[in-house]
Amino acid sequence: METLLEMKGISKSFFGVEVLHKANFDLNTGEVVALCGENGAGKSTLMKILAAAYERDEGAISILGKEISHMTPRTMLHEGVSMIHQELNLLEDMTVAQNIYLTREPLNKLGFIDYPKMNSDAKALLDRLGQIDIKPTAKVNALKIAQKQMVEIAKAISFDAKILIMDEPTAVLTQKETTILFELIRNLTARGIGIIYVTHRLSEVKTLANRVTVLRDGYLVATRDVADVSEDDIAAMMVGRQVEHTVPDEFAGDQTDVVLEARNITGDILKDVSFSVARGEILGFSGLVGAGRSELMEMIFGLRKFERGDVLLYGKPVTIKRAKAAIHAGLGFATEDRKASGLVLLRNIAENADLVYRIKSKKGFFLSARNVKARTEDMIRRLRIVCRGPSQLTKNLSGGNQQKVVLAKWLLADSDIFIVDEPTRGIDVGARAEIYNILKALTKEGKTIIVVSSDMTEVLSICQRIIVMHEGKITGVLTGDERTESEIVQRAINIKDKKAG
Repeated sequence: METLLEMKGISKSFFGVEVLHKANFDLNTGEVVALCGENGAGKSTLMKILAAAYERDEGAISILGKEISHMTPRTMLHEGVSMIHQELNLLEDMTVAQNIYLTREPLNKLGFIDYPKMNSDAKALLDRLGQIDIKPTAKVNALKIAQKQMVEIAKAISFDAKILIMDEPTAVLTQKETTILFELIRNLTARGIGIIYVTHRLSEVKTLANRVTVLRDGYLVATRDVADVSEDDIAAMMVGRQVEHTVPDEFAGDQTDVVLEARNITGDILKDVSFSVARGEILGFSGLVGAGRSELMEMIFGLRKFERGDVLLYGKPVTIKRAKAAIHAGLGFATEDRKASGLVLLRNIAENADLVYRIKSKKGFFLSARNVKARTEDMIRRLRIVCRGPSQLTKNLSGGNQQKVVLAKWLLADSDIFIVDEPTRGIDVGARAEIYNILKALTKEGKTIIVVSSDMTEVLSICQRIIVMHEGKITGVLTGDERTESEIVQRAINIKDKKAG
């Protein structure tokens, strides 16, 4: 294999804080190198420097032996570097095809945009990704998050890329879509394209990558052949210590002490969904994207209307039509999309973390700035948020640290029932264990946790019961030894009912 990319001695500081210290990275033609590290380790910064989204302070970058001195996003695209960002960067009011070919639209003989050709080319790309359900003429704002991610991937491969950077590409993909993506990556590497795969999912590193490079606190720790290291080895390099694996304790509380019950919830794609959760329990919801898990939680929290059914809190029917009513009723909801609905990115950490506390407080927004700062600093320490302090703008945090601020917001609100939708998406392996331990500690205080997650390892690690959904229906409730990946998969695609039929 030929050396495709060399990055030597790359350093970068933000506001006087060094986030990369003389880091090295290399990539060969036709290989996948996984880039791993905790949140704040410098992974995304290093890749944004390669894509020219950030300017390096020092260091050298060469592609196929040619040193690149003048770097802009456009020149790096022409050099064959294409990046799929962790946060979606699509124009919601434009079509899928318009997003894929933005600023590169094909023109007809009269010099106007050739929409039929653009749509045809976009469809061919989407077909290669196995996304036959995504129409090139569909508006992006009508797509689900996983479909938007696949549009980002189609946009990236539409360039004649030599180097493709993927930053947490499977975070919102189903198992089927992940399989399609992996096959696509193998096809691309067979054509000589080099893939830089930024991820916290160590099982994907072992499945997909040839080599793994680990960063910690802005320093290069090691680059190793994947065949020579285990997942535990990679995790230890990332955090500088051995990572403890969490397992769910059997629920020791009173299953009849029900704090939340949903009865026959019907609406949108949901069909007569009923469940209950007891005080101090961690209940998981699993299933494929589009199964209705998030829609169900939004209905309970008053963010979405349902046609019929009842919600009961502590045995009494309640009508919750707004999020504010849910907050005052003791519910907390860390939503799936932190960027759109979890945070105000242009506000600082303290303002975001303290927001729900202010809504619940009788003093409203007339609170002591000193107390706000103290509460936020406590959350920063508790959740190990990598930042300069409470006054740092949330938009300048890494994706994983933004997710921690979302959790901080609901922890400060002291809700009795926590709904957490994809709680560790984009969070590194060390912080995952910490968040799981925080959730488990909350149940010992009498709090109740509902976890919605597409990550089977996650629900199997912390959830005492797992409810599996398929196309708006509950297809299984798993406890004890039934909690296995095989059982979840079979019920998520409804194999058992299909066989019975």
